[in-house]
Amino acid sequence: VIFHRMYPVSVDRTIVECDWLYLPHVVESGKDVSRSVELFDRVNRQDFDACERTQPGMSSRMYAKGGVLVPSEHHIGEFHTWVNERLGTSLG
Repeated sequence: VIFHRMYPVSVDRTIVECDWLYLPHVVESGKDVSRSVELFDRVNRQDFDACERTQPGMSSRMYAKGGVLVPSEHHIGEFHTWVNERLGTSLG
């Protein structure tokens, strides 16, 4: 399991900490887990890079109401609605 903690420090910067959690028997076996850590570190860095490249567009007027979601992202739209209802704000 990889456990991520994200700490927003400004509108354009977030600190990410990742912990790799292994079952006790894996740790006790002395098995070398460095390859799995390296793989997921590489994948995380690729994901972070993709996020960083999309971030400048977040300040666009087109994103002012939350951007455009394709139909397969309906659950994200529902989450936006849920958050805004609780905050007493509107996307419209």
